[in-house]
Amino acid sequence: MSKLFVADPAILNQEGNKIVDQGGMFDQNVKTIYSTLDEMLGSSYLSPAAMELGQKIRTYRDDLDKMTAIIREYGTFLVGAGRKVNKNEQNIIDAFKN
Repeated sequence: MSKLFVADPAILNQEGNKIVDQGGMFDQNVKTIYSTLDEMLGSSYLSPAAMELGQKIRTYRDDLDKMTAIIREYGTFLVGAGRKVNKNEQNIIDAFKN
């Protein structure tokens, strides 16, 4: 039994844009965390253990930036997929008209 492939361009576009927005929020949260961390590490009131922990947290920044990029890329992919489905459907309609 074959299964029907159904791609709804409107849903792909809607979900893609939603994921892109979530990627932006994720990025803003990461920036806020690291801004706060920079302020904390600039304080002279931190213990050596707290400074060590702060430096360890800094090592994850590249990974979080990559996660942000991947989230946004996936959202952009969904939007593009919706456009391709629309274009393919239009091409099929145009082929029948000729």
